[in-house]
Amino acid sequence: MTLKFGASTLKRIISNLEVEHKFNPGPKFSSCLANRAWNTYQTQRPKCPFTVLSRPDQLIRDTYYDTEDGLLSKLGLWVRQRYIHIPPPDPARLITGNQALAAATGNDTAAQWNAKSRLGGHYSNSQFVELDGKADVAREVLRITEAKTKLEDLRVTTDLQTRRSAWEVVGLVDGTAPSAKMTIVVDAVTEAEAGEDGIDEHSPFNHTIGEVELFEEVITEGKGDAEHEAHRKAIAAQRTKELEEFILAHPNLFSTNPKPIGKLAAYNTWRAARS
Repeated sequence: MTLKFGASTLKRIISNLEVEHKFNPGPKFSSCLANRAWNTYQTQRPKCPFTVLSRPDQLIRDTYYDTEDGLLSKLGLWVRQRYIHIPPPDPARLITGNQALAAATGNDTAAQWNAKSRLGGHYSNSQFVELDGKADVAREVLRITEAKTKLEDLRVTTDLQTRRSAWEVVGLVDGTAPSAKMTIVVDAVTEAEAGEDGIDEHSPFNHTIGEVELFEEVITEGKGDAEHEAHRKAIAAQRTKELEEFILAHPNLFSTNPKPIGKLAAYNTWRAARS
């Protein structure tokens, strides 16, 4: 959460809200969205009931941090350093299967501290407050642990690499724009240190998961922290309802049966089976 103060004594509070719904790419997902032979920013696609803008693929490395006993995740806080590389476009590639991160060159971002603090929802349909930058993440670690743990006390718990395909929804079925920024992503995930080309010849970890996400900046003026949080939760509840309606309206694209499994849960299950 970012706090900003004006010349008066009134407080202006800004926080970044993310509401997400996990899904398994359905039987018609590829024909609607996943064919990358379409122009990157072309909005008209066959068999797709809504309008999207394709975004460049990203190669992402997420290094997660926690205490030895997993205290932060138990408290609903996930801390990571994220490194993003945008590879040259490959219009002939489909987003089927999993691919390891290519060597990062040229148009990469430096690793950035990021945290997601659970606001509400449940496993498949979640609400988070996003925190970016080392200073904000460090403050949140202190806050949620009541100053018992510092960012420097954390250790690496998981190291994953992801090839992400993404689309921004700019028009719904009725032609109106979404109430907040809406994106669809499909992540093909492997271990970051799985060996050459991301392949572990003994027991490779490979997992594909999709998410539809709504992002919104929540701002209150002249209100306290409790009032801001109540306002943020009210917006989150409304956006969650909208997201559920969107998912349910397109079951052939966004399958939720079997239950979608997030990348961290899938990785932890795989790792436990190996050990």
